[in-house]
Amino acid sequence: MTDAIRVLHVDDEPAFLTLTSEFLDRELDAVEVETTMSASDALDRLDAVDPDCVVSDYQMPEMDGLDLLEAVRDRRPELPFILFTGHGSEQIASNAISAGVTDYLQKGSANEQFQLLANRIRNAVEAYRTQAAFEESERMFSTLISNLPGMVYRCRNAPEWPMEFVSQGCLDLTGYQPSQLERGDVVWGDDILHPDDQESAWGVVQDAIDTRESFEVTYRIRRRDGAIRWMWEQGRGVYADDGELLALEGFITDVTERVRYERRLDALNEVLGKLLETADRHECAWVAVEAACDSLEFPIASVRLYDPETDELEPVAVTDATADGLEERLAFPGENGPAWHAYTTGEVQWYPDVVPESVTVESHAVVRSLLVLPLGRYGALVLASPTPDDFSETDHNLARILAANLQSALDRANRERTVRDREQELREQNARLEEFTNIVSHDLRNPLSVVRGQLGLARETGGDEHFDRAEASLTRIEDLVSDMLTLAKRGMVVGETEALYLEVVARRAWEAVEAEGAALTVASDVGLVADQSRLQQLLENLFSNGIEHGSTGDGVTLTVGALDDGFYVADDGAGIAPAERAHVFDPGFSTEEQGTGFGLAIVQQIATAHGWSVSLTEGDDGGARFEFTDVELAE
Repeated sequence: MTDAIRVLHVDDEPAFLTLTSEFLDRELDAVEVETTMSASDALDRLDAVDPDCVVSDYQMPEMDGLDLLEAVRDRRPELPFILFTGHGSEQIASNAISAGVTDYLQKGSANEQFQLLANRIRNAVEAYRTQAAFEESERMFSTLISNLPGMVYRCRNAPEWPMEFVSQGCLDLTGYQPSQLERGDVVWGDDILHPDDQESAWGVVQDAIDTRESFEVTYRIRRRDGAIRWMWEQGRGVYADDGELLALEGFITDVTERVRYERRLDALNEVLGKLLETADRHECAWVAVEAACDSLEFPIASVRLYDPETDELEPVAVTDATADGLEERLAFPGENGPAWHAYTTGEVQWYPDVVPESVTVESHAVVRSLLVLPLGRYGALVLASPTPDDFSETDHNLARILAANLQSALDRANRERTVRDREQELREQNARLEEFTNIVSHDLRNPLSVVRGQLGLARETGGDEHFDRAEASLTRIEDLVSDMLTLAKRGMVVGETEALYLEVVARRAWEAVEAEGAALTVASDVGLVADQSRLQQLLENLFSNGIEHGSTGDGVTLTVGALDDGFYVADDGAGIAPAERAHVFDPGFSTEEQGTGFGLAIVQQIATAHGWSVSLTEGDDGGARFEFTDVELAE
């Protein structure tokens, strides 16, 4: 719904009028709220404001909400009217429903009640505008049918309908000369009226004769050229003074297009129902193009939606009835194409006779008629035909109705997707916060152990170097807390990357862990591009894991080395059983009773955030070997 929603709000409490207006401004994309404190003033301003919806309190001086509803219904029967009252009861609700209120809500202080009001207004106005579009379409159709050519006739009341007089319109209608019917060379009932409709048409006419009323009947005829056309006939009996039926006189006109239009409208109505039930924008597009071809009988249809990443209109749904059901893309020349022009200008583009070589389908089927309708900020609906000037005014009207409702469906799908994305974001944020607690307790343990150890040595020896090392560990703790707060808010992401030497970062990480009885070996160095803090955190976790879980009693040696497209970290400890390797990266999984099970999960998250692949294998010495590949190497 792209046009601003005009709301006339009636309430005798000025503070509540202001509060409601503020909430509606926030909840609705485009809204204009006119306020008044009395029902009589609302009626005086009804025509000037021309609202899309009236929202009224129930209990007000002079005239209550139900009286206002009745007065509004007298002037604007279809205008949405929502009773929003703080003095509700089952009786009031029942009376409101009986009076034809669109919706009934009770006031409340919670934000949810105003959000519900905004949603009810949006839905009511959307339905109101859709109905108005249909009524406008029906009005245009009535104007069209009143000017249709036809024929005037006089015939005898017999199953063959022998004609005594036929106007010249008979030739256009049936392909036969009037004289052929008047002479009896061609018989209306036998040669023209469709055999399957003869009995029903006869019955309608005889029923009207029995009651001396006029009749209307719709049936099919078979033209001289063999074409089947739908006719609408209106007539009445002509009677003598004594009541004897002398003849039938009437008018017959071709309503094939009307019947086709009604069937297409019925089909379109079903499509609109499907669009209301569809929450995915791509599904909305497919519903629209299938309806355009299958129900509205457009030969070719395509929905193109704007993709901000490519700054182009991408075809997300295409149906080509002329290509044996193959999905093919309409090829348009970039930003100068008709679809882009309709999208950027917001105007319908109509090309009754396209130059054959300018717009084609990839199957090389020539497009001669082209109708492009904008879909607001979403894209464009493209309808085409290989026949020049193939789309009638009725086709244009149906296309506009389809496009308007598709745009409304895309609006709704976009809102629902925003809500789903927000809910998912909240779930992920809660999960990160929960995981954050476990990660902090895990990663702060190593530097805290170093601080305790160095302070203990300082008490025993009094050496200043122990305080320096403790201070360095405290700095590391501060860095970890800062980084993990960032991770808790943003997920496991990397910051600025730079070219690093693996050996340098590995030795810094080694200094940050309690490595008593363990040794670090750098088998080979490699330059790589990474976030230094994240890489050091990854190595610290691997070193701690190897020291804590890999020791066999005689100490453990950790080895860091280069691979062709990355690096590895291995230990010569007891290793990890093959059955457990598939789970070592699962958060919370640990083979030790005291372990938190988050160390290797953090390792995998940091690797994934860099775009690396990580795998666990058995090392040359039987211990665990972690290999990191797909690493960007520094030149």
